[in-house]
Amino acid sequence: MKTWKRLISGLFALALVASLSCAALAAEGTAPKGQFSQWFPQLGADAAAPESSEAVLANMGTVIRQSKTAGGATATLYAALWDGETVRLFLTVKGKNLPKALTKDSNLYYEECSLELPEAQRKDYLRKELGARGKYTPEELEKQVQTYLERKPSYFRPGFSLRSREEDTLTFDVGMFLKSHVEQPELTLHMENIAIYEESEDPTVRWQDGKRTGPGPGVSVLKGPFDFTFTLEKALLPVRYTGAVEVTQDKLPLRFTAFELSALDMELGYEVLTPVNPIQVTKPGAPAPEKPDNESVRKLLRQAVQGLWTKEGKYVDCSQGGGSLSLSTNQDGSQAHGSLGVTYPYPIDPASVTAVNLGGTRVELSALKRLDG
Repeated sequence: MKTWKRLISGLFALALVASLSCAALAAEGTAPKGQFSQWFPQLGADAAAPESSEAVLANMGTVIRQSKTAGGATATLYAALWDGETVRLFLTVKGKNLPKALTKDSNLYYEECSLELPEAQRKDYLRKELGARGKYTPEELEKQVQTYLERKPSYFRPGFSLRSREEDTLTFDVGMFLKSHVEQPELTLHMENIAIYEESEDPTVRWQDGKRTGPGPGVSVLKGPFDFTFTLEKALLPVRYTGAVEVTQDKLPLRFTAFELSALDMELGYEVLTPVNPIQVTKPGAPAPEKPDNESVRKLLRQAVQGLWTKEGKYVDCSQGGGSLSLSTNQDGSQAHGSLGVTYPYPIDPASVTAVNLGGTRVELSALKRLDG
């Protein structure tokens, strides 16, 4: 239900800037208290109990602390977080010849970078991922796996987002979707020819039949190559439920059918229980449509997930969190459904969540069917 975009700055919302001095101290072997919170501050922290946020991150974190030097620059990979859906990496680059043109708003070229599993794990991962998408005979599945292994660009390609720049030091967030199809995956981060995209009238990069079109690298940022190999030691896996929960959000009737709660966000599958006008009415003075249009439905959906309760009895307000939203409507608008994602204000152990606030209604998760055991 989630879509990874080439620019991942939206996925890694920038809220705070990491303390590079603390990260450097950790790299020397003296780990400061709350190290994962300092390496990944953009994920937030519970102001009333910051130690609980650190504990959640530690339960999904792997300390790496590897440094490599190439082309006059030193890259240091400090740590990884894995929630069973997405792997996030904290990385710094230090060099004297970094381009002055590079800012957080620069459109980064990183198409020659990868985050790959070894061959055996890669094949096992693809078998499980593709097998979950459709029904194949063993022969058909192996053919699909081989197709994906040969596909360009690689299925295992990370996104890079520049979090901050301080003089000759760059701080990057790196991320890629990675489900829990293999235990303790061994990953190799390969970085080469990171640059700023060249200027172009059409900035869109397209791949069709293995052939690429679109702008290429312009101003060079990092030549490399750099290779870091590490094993993800921990994962805090999502908790999933299924059911049929009907609520009303400002007169819009909804049915929520799928609930996936991770350490950083929740994603819900829903159906709209009233016909929807798939064409938005924007003409000034036009009469209001009898059916809600797509845009009004999207607006109400974003307001539907208001918060959650934990087993300690704490209420967490999620009404200001961003997130993903998909809405599919058939031609006559008689059926509409999709998925709705909401980001927490800070990391939360998914196993501690007992109820969700949907449209002002408290939905007890214990009344739903839990999946995956």
